[in-house]
Amino acid sequence: MPANLTAEAKAKWAKAQQARTPKEEMSALQEFLSAIPKHKGNERLRAQIKRKIALLKSETQTRRRQSAARGMERTLERAGAAQVAIVGVTNVGRSSLLAGVTGAKPLVASYPFTTKENTPGMLQFEDLQLQLIEVPAMVPGGDGKATFQEGTAELLRNCDGLILMVDLSADPVEQLEEALSDLARLQISAVKLQSNITLRRTRSGGVQLVTAGRLVGCTREQVESLVRSYGISHAIVRTTGDVSLDEIEDVILETSLTYKPTLIVANKSDLRETSGNVTRLLDNVGSKLPILVTSCLTRQGVSELGKRLFGLLGLVRVYTKEPNASAPSPDPFVVKNGTTTGELSRQIHSTLFRQFKYARVWGKSVSYPGERVGVDHTLLDGDIVEIHA
Repeated sequence: MPANLTAEAKAKWAKAQQARTPKEEMSALQEFLSAIPKHKGNERLRAQIKRKIALLKSETQTRRRQSAARGMERTLERAGAAQVAIVGVTNVGRSSLLAGVTGAKPLVASYPFTTKENTPGMLQFEDLQLQLIEVPAMVPGGDGKATFQEGTAELLRNCDGLILMVDLSADPVEQLEEALSDLARLQISAVKLQSNITLRRTRSGGVQLVTAGRLVGCTREQVESLVRSYGISHAIVRTTGDVSLDEIEDVILETSLTYKPTLIVANKSDLRETSGNVTRLLDNVGSKLPILVTSCLTRQGVSELGKRLFGLLGLVRVYTKEPNASAPSPDPFVVKNGTTTGELSRQIHSTLFRQFKYARVWGKSVSYPGERVGVDHTLLDGDIVEIHA
């Protein structure tokens, strides 16, 4: 059922979205929680907001402890074409993988819980880089099952994808199930959802709906009106599959499961008697999640990591060319699969988008080199685009 929130409640949610610090966000969410009408249809929403407040409180306490220990908080800035977190239980080889494919030099040791903080490195794949971040290992929770450490939730929710490492010398299926269960607690799904909704705020252009599927029980106008009712004036809402107005509202309220493309890296294949665990892993999850069998010691499978991540993340490299120039820029724009010429022009500059007349494209997405296309033309990897305004 719809949340049926009042204008007052929606205004308090907008205030929470504008918060600059976790403390401000917690306070604003508390106000929002008090404004949610108390009826059975809103029980799930209230529970999710309470869980969000608890996570913020936990992360704030963790940051305070880390700041006291180090004198200042270390901030990780996004870099490269995409950000991918490396997660798993201790001693599965996360640090060895990061060191082996990037220039990073994390502490690699045989004793458990070596990694104490998020550690970044840059993976070069052809003409782009992917930022890999090793997060501290999962730890045994109160029920004995592995759980993500405090302070990693924000990174996991904001990254573009995950590498979930398992140890083939132990039970990889059990490790995987515990990780997937704890990700679900953080409202993250590693398995692709039947429908997917993203909302990206923009500086101009109003509320735009881009749908590759079907709206169930609602119209485009109702979707746009709903988004604006939460104080969001400019945004691009993308949907795939069959989606309802309730599901779109869940995305606005950040109470829906968020899909993170996930690659299972099954490590330590060099050890004896691991083939049975490889077979078991493939039989249990091979149809749901992609698996890369590796050995960080012998380097088996490691060279495939960049290619597998590039395909999994749905990245597209587009090379721009000035009109009358003989060659395109060697540095591509890296965009998501499904990006149009109009969206590319907006990414380059809002003025270019407003003044867009047509584009000429060379590459896989057109019938012949230099074909003239409009603002809705979908680009493919390797395309060369010449925008005329």
